[in-house]
Amino acid sequence: MPKQSKRDRTKDLAEELDVFDIMLSSLVELLEEKGVLAEGEYENRVKQKTERTAKLTSYRDIQFGEKQSP
Repeated sequence: MPKQSKRDRTKDLAEELDVFDIMLSSLVELLEEKGVLAEGEYENRVKQKTERTAKLTSYRDIQFGEKQSP
């Protein structure tokens, strides 16, 4: 198998992220339609998790050394 260029790998990753975005938004829409989840609840949960994880050292930081831990 030929080695992929950085541009090709980036394009593949972007396409995978697009699929995950579609899958997640579809799931949230279904849950909202069924009354299992309210949009505000979902947005608040995402905000809470984003704030919480911003304080942690991620695997990506360790693996690729993108930023120093405090």
